[in-house]
Order: sequence, then structure tokens, then C-alpha cells
Amino acid sequence: MDKGSIERGLLPAGLSDVLYPNAHFQSKTIENLINVFSKYGYYRVKPPLVEYEDTLISNGLGKVLKDSTFRIMDPLSQKMMALRSDVTTQISRIASTRLSHLPRPLRLSYSGDVLRVKGDSFNMERQKTQVGAELIGSQSKFVDAEIVLVCLKALKSVGVNSITVDLNFPFLRKYLLKNISNPLKKEVDEAIDIKDIQHIKSLKFDSKDVLLQLMEISGDYLNIIKSLQKIKLDKILSDIRDYFLEVLELIQANTDTFKLSVDILENRGFKYHTGLTFTVFSENFRGEIAKGGRYKTVTDETATGFTIYTEKLNLKSKSEENEKLVFIPYLNMDDAQTIIQKGYKVVFGTNSNINFEKEASEMRCEYIWKNNQIVKL
Repeated sequence: MDKGSIERGLLPAGLSDVLYPNAHFQSKTIENLINVFSKYGYYRVKPPLVEYEDTLISNGLGKVLKDSTFRIMDPLSQKMMALRSDVTTQISRIASTRLSHLPRPLRLSYSGDVLRVKGDSFNMERQKTQVGAELIGSQSKFVDAEIVLVCLKALKSVGVNSITVDLNFPFLRKYLLKNISNPLKKEVDEAIDIKDIQHIKSLKFDSKDVLLQLMEISGDYLNIIKSLQKIKLDKILSDIRDYFLEVLELIQANTDTFKLSVDILENRGFKYHTGLTFTVFSENFRGEIAKGGRYKTVTDETATGFTIYTEKLNLKSKSEENEKLVFIPYLNMDDAQTIIQKGYKVVFGTNSNINFEKEASEMRCEYIWKNNQIVKL
């Protein structure tokens, strides 16, 4: 390959071609996930890739994501456009406008690519494929538990195992630090992120004791429930704690096929969330594979949802692995259909003047259609 060909194949940092078979497996994974959502009453919608900047990132959820969003000029309207960096913002818009007349709760699902200015520490790709579901217009422990359980059911359906769900309530951090100065708040935030308990002990602020107690009880939920119940909290925090424990109980009562952990003050990656949040990990994949929680739509409706990052999965089923290719030396759709109905895939020959077996081998076919029979090469 010459230098010119190599340069023509270069892509910007964080962007890549997804080739066969990964593109095929990813597509199958997306459809399998969407099918699970459908079985639980989530109706699929498909927002556009690009919207007017004023619509997508000027208010609500989009405003929080402004720094991660690409912008372009629309040559037709001469208005600035924005390429979505998160599909959830669009689901919020759809629910609040075109579907505002439908009864609540409203259950929606989606799939689509997003483009971000930067990747993250676990995934440097800037173009990601999101698949998710949102439950809009209702707030209760049952809603929070449903979203977590549907997410887990979907992941299990595509072969994701060894799952850990980490549950959080970022509002607690915001509430505990609301009355301290911004410089001190930033210092405490950074210490919480790296779990630097000793540094926080050296600082002075009113809510320090409660904050330290909450940091020290993170981990497996069975080990922290009693400790969490013992902490003395004001009325607001006590109600949140009780609600959090009720959701934990509901989730655990409905499935025992995953590990459940708690890091109640964790808020990284939850820029617009207002209630209970969660992150899903698997021992078989690097970094987080799903994320979700409660937030407010552009019209201040309560919503809860999650996003699965399918580009990390690259899952393939045994049935896909076992599908065999049959080479048909000539173009005949009836013969092809006969072979497909037997559970095979077909490849047509393109030149009747060359050796059939040679072309079949080059096309990676294990069988050839000869005398109306499937014959192994």
C-alpha cells in the first residue's frame, strides 16, 4: 500500500471504522437489547443526529453537556447546529413536546450514535453507540428499581455475565456541601473522588462528620446496610437514606444474578442527574458498560433511564459462529432460498468462466451447491 493510500485511510483521533464481523455483532446486540425493552413496554423512538444548537444545548440537560458537543453551521438556514453527544437530551425533548399528550408514565427506548469532543479514560473513542430506555413522568422506588432491573435483564439477554451494579445518590454530596465556600467545596469534591478520607478529616466544615461516615461505609450492600441505618441524619437525608434502602431491597428481591455495591457519594459521570443513579460493570469488559439514574426533563418532569455502551460489548452468539456459507456458482434466488431455509447463508458466484471451487474458497465458503445438494468443499 502506497503512502497516498495510507493517508486517505486515516481518520481523526477517537474515530474508527467498525468492520465485519464486529459491525455485524454490534448490530445484532442492539436489536436484541431493543427487543428486551419492547417486552417491558418501552416504545422505540429515533431522534435525528443533528439539531439546532438552541434546541439541543441551550437549556436543560443539553446545557450541562455543552462542552462535549460539536457544532456546525447549517448551510440552508444559516443557523448553528449541534451534533448530539447524548441521546437522553433528545428523549427529554420528544417526551416534553411531540409526546406530551400521552399518559404518564411514558416508556421510551432508543439506539443511535453520539459524537463527543473528547473520549473518556476507559474509552478514547469519540463516536459511541448508545442504546437505552427512559421512564418519564413518574417518581417512586418502583420506578428506580424497574430501570435497574430492565437494564440488567437486557444485558443478560446478550450474554453479559459477572455483573456488578454500583448504586449512588449524588444529591447527598451536593446537599452536604451546599453551605461551604466554592474553593473548599472543590477541595472536598476532589478528596471524595479519590477517597482521601485523611485529607477530609484535616478540613473544617459543618457536615464533615456525616460525610466521613458515608464515605467509610461504601462497598458490598450487605455489609453496609446496618451501618447506613445507624448514621444520625437530618429529616431530608434520613428520608433519602430510607428511600435508598427500599430501592436496594426491591432490586435484591427481584434478582440474585449480580453483585450489588454501594458508593453513595459517587457523582462522576452524572452531570444532570438529581436522584438515585447506578453504574454497571462486568468482569469481562473494561470500564463501565451502562449508566443510568433519575433526572429532570426540559419541562421539569421526573424521568429515570439508562444507557448501554454497546461498542464495548462486541458480543457474538454461538448460533452466529456456527452459521455456514454455501457457494452457489450461478445466480438463482430460488435455490438460494432453499439453502437459506436449511439454516445456511449463501454467496453467489460472479464469473462462470473461473474455477468454482477456487472462488468458493476465496469467499470463505465451506460448502458448494452442486446438483441441487449442499456439498462440503
